Amino acid sequence: MQHTSLVKEVTCPNCWERFPPERVWYVSSHHDLFGDLRLGPNERRRFPPTRFDPEGRALDAKGAPCHELACPRCHLGVPRVFLERPAFFASVFGSPKSGKSYLLASMIHRLRKLLPKSFAIDFSDADPQANAVLHEYEDELFAHGKPDDLVHLKKTDVTGDWYHEVTYGEKRILYPKPFFFQISPVGSHPYAAKPASVARTLCVYDNAGESFQPGADRPDNPVTQHLAKSNCLMFVYDPAQEPEFRKHLQNISEDEQVRDPAVLSRQEVLLAEVARRVKSYRGLAVNARHDRPLLVLVNKYDAWQKLLGRERLPDPWTMHPTGGFAVLRPDMIQGASAAIRQMLHEYMPAVVATAESFVEPSRIVYVPVSATGGPPQRGPDNGYWHRAGSINPMWAEVPMLYALSQFGSGSAAIIPHGVPRSAAADAAKPAVEAGGGESP
Repeated sequence: MQHTSLVKEVTCPNCWERFPPERVWYVSSHHDLFGDLRLGPNERRRFPPTRFDPEGRALDAKGAPCHELACPRCHLGVPRVFLERPAFFASVFGSPKSGKSYLLASMIHRLRKLLPKSFAIDFSDADPQANAVLHEYEDELFAHGKPDDLVHLKKTDVTGDWYHEVTYGEKRILYPKPFFFQISPVGSHPYAAKPASVARTLCVYDNAGESFQPGADRPDNPVTQHLAKSNCLMFVYDPAQEPEFRKHLQNISEDEQVRDPAVLSRQEVLLAEVARRVKSYRGLAVNARHDRPLLVLVNKYDAWQKLLGRERLPDPWTMHPTGGFAVLRPDMIQGASAAIRQMLHEYMPAVVATAESFVEPSRIVYVPVSATGGPPQRGPDNGYWHRAGSINPMWAEVPMLYALSQFGSGSAAIIPHGVPRSAAADAAKPAVEAGGGESP
């Protein structure tokens, strides 16, 4: 291993075991060394290193140099950046058909483009193989050559490619597969000369909505226990699934989903189940509040934006006076949050009440988002599809920008934020206003 600065403690992104970096295991490289105690006969053997070559690489039992790392407890892979940079964990959850997979694909696609171009931040895959499912989603939505192609995403499954199976003696446990990204300042970023102080490994968890049904999370199937550990929770909320809200949408929205009786869900029940599990995992009293932030991502903004008197939302960032990098505008996001909370409290008060009994209200942010920027249409299978050329997300990247700027560990955040003097005149103006009218 090269000499480099290491974190004091590594958290396995799979089983959440904590260990010092010198205790990390390795994955055998030699083609004869298959068969692992935890992962089965088709996986390469994991081992604690005892021999090294002159370059510091661990040698397996056949003397082959090894590069891939593994957790000493569950034996699943741990990207090397986890040993060198602090990790930021984010959990995304929502009901079936809330548009969670579309939003996650749009979020990552937008971050890949926006962070290097505007914020002087490298945003790249820390483990391309682990991110393969997300690559497929991004390609399906954004890499089609023909604008008229109909595209859609397959549903997040509760088994298969989304999960790892690990054996502990006679017990088999499923762990969700996270997505990994490395975030580092470059170029004109104010911390480019000392990147180690703000660079982070971003670890994102996703779950099928069915995982939050009562009884779905068991000791042998702890697929949602990452919720209690994550630095930030992101609840994808689809107001178009709410019967009361639909009444106000059906005369103003072209989205067929607001008239489809199959697209209905009691989402406050799902949120209450998440709250119950998190409090149980953390050992909190029933009336206690979780101490981590909750972002309520109010999805399909394109379907209900007219209720707020707006079309598209303005970008909540501005260029720093030096011109070298963008600065996030938390005031605009918080202004939008206040307006969205007011709207939800009017139409769906149970959701607001459930959220605020789960997390301290001051740590809840309501963010309007649209993964596609427009409504779907019926496809050949009578399902919902989008024209590839019409996909134009709105604020899909904003939740993660806000989370990294406000909730990241350390004294400094990698996403610069504040109100530069050039923007001070309109600092107090919200991005949206409840009840009508565009912000002046």
